[in-house]
Amino acid sequence: MFIPLRRADHSLFLTGLLAAITAAGCSKAAERQPSTESAGATSADRMMSDSSTKPADTTTVARSEASAAPTAAAPKPAAKPSPTDTPPKPAPTPLPKPNIDPGRKPPTKPADTSKAASQAPAAAPGDQSQWLKYDAGSNTVTFELIAGPFNFNGYTSGGATLTLPSKANVVINFVNKDGTPHSAEVISGDGPIPNAATDPAIPRAFTNKVLEGLPQEGSDAMRFAVPESGTYRIFCGVPGHGLSGMWIWMKVDPAAKAPTFGPTKA
Repeated sequence: MFIPLRRADHSLFLTGLLAAITAAGCSKAAERQPSTESAGATSADRMMSDSSTKPADTTTVARSEASAAPTAAAPKPAAKPSPTDTPPKPAPTPLPKPNIDPGRKPPTKPADTSKAASQAPAAAPGDQSQWLKYDAGSNTVTFELIAGPFNFNGYTSGGATLTLPSKANVVINFVNKDGTPHSAEVISGDGPIPNAATDPAIPRAFTNKVLEGLPQEGSDAMRFAVPESGTYRIFCGVPGHGLSGMWIWMKVDPAAKAPTFGPTKA
């Protein structure tokens, strides 16, 4: 049953309603304010606790710096050749000329015959060989007598002859180039060859140790003067060597103007 209100009652009713609404709003605002502050404090506390308990994450920073480093230092890949480029052709290698005789190699240098010709001793009369020197002013003959394996200057059994001018002063430089001991002595050109050293045909015309011989590279000098003429033999005085062919001729020729040495003429 609806009971109509009076105007005064109606005004009181509205006033009370507004007061109630206002009080309700104030109470809600008062209740909301503490919750906002607590929320802020909680967020701040959370941030402080996170920063204090967890270390700073530097991995992300390092990665970002590494990614930001310049890439210019990295070597550039080699440029690929274009399909249209053609590689340079190598220079052709000259092929050796074929040898007609497969069993013989072609000579690398031509044979030098000039040395052989110049080293060959002159055998013509009046020429001086590589072993012979002559001083016409003093009439001195110097002869190099080389003892080899049972030979003198490569000659045996009278195969060479040393020809001297009359009354020449003779110097014979003897050198033994053989491993066997050898000596030298001037003996007469007549009669058989003795087995060993004997009295020389010319005074002082013999080497030291004429019987036992000088060792390899041993040397001695014979100095003597020859007469106006005569025929002699230069032989090795070691027993048995002269008989084995180790001797050559030595002749004094009054007609000779200079000494000579070479193969014996028939």
